[in-house]
Amino acid sequence: MTTQEDSGGFLQPVLPSPPSSTVSPPPTNSILPHPRSNPLKPSSAKESSFIDHVDQKLLGISRRYEKRFNAKLEEGPSSDLEGRGYEEFDGVAKDLDALADVIWVSGTPSLQKPYFLTIALAVCSYMPSFPFSPVPTFKLLHKLDSVFSSLLRGVDIQTGVSLSGFETGRARLSTTEKVRMRGIVERTRVAVVEVAGKDGNIVDSASDIKSQAETDDESMTNDSEAMEALLDEGHGRWEMEVARVYERTIVELGVSLETFGADGSK
Repeated sequence: MTTQEDSGGFLQPVLPSPPSSTVSPPPTNSILPHPRSNPLKPSSAKESSFIDHVDQKLLGISRRYEKRFNAKLEEGPSSDLEGRGYEEFDGVAKDLDALADVIWVSGTPSLQKPYFLTIALAVCSYMPSFPFSPVPTFKLLHKLDSVFSSLLRGVDIQTGVSLSGFETGRARLSTTEKVRMRGIVERTRVAVVEVAGKDGNIVDSASDIKSQAETDDESMTNDSEAMEALLDEGHGRWEMEVARVYERTIVELGVSLETFGADGSK
């Protein structure tokens, strides 16, 4: 892997794109919950309730992030309900991870696509403001990778089953959505390299990882154990995880945009 050294002495990888001829196999253990078999009906009470819930959660996460930089926001009347400002990225990742599960379970592509792009953008934008927290960061990014590659295929990459709403092909991502997704993916990969490259800037500890594994589903235990082993070996070992960020999505986007072209034409 080609590397370049920054002022912190960390060898930053110049990330290669995964080869277009290969796609990593689906993970053995599921990292996404089982979605609804049918999308929410447009303009229904359930859809409205779902939108209100997700919008409120996103607003709450945004405000807690802003509190990190503005102490006055801690004094507002709704501060206790929203929670204190985030001190580490671990809190951001956990909240976004939980919200991602809710959005995935909806089984509604018209809502999943914009909301997941919003979450991915939030990860990319918020992450540089905190010390590097590998376990929750890579767990969330791997989940988003599974989400995006599934939406691009119209098939759950974990089960091979067609996603709800994609049966007719109308729910597939537009070229505009794919181009936006590619921009966020590329920016996130760069951001991860930069955050991971800040010397002495890792906040995960063995106890943090053990706690994560205990609170996560059993399917995540092996990943947490692997990350603990990497953490014990220092910064350089994280280069492998960094290079895997959005690896499936990159391959699927490459195939899709090459097939239809940047302007949507074949």
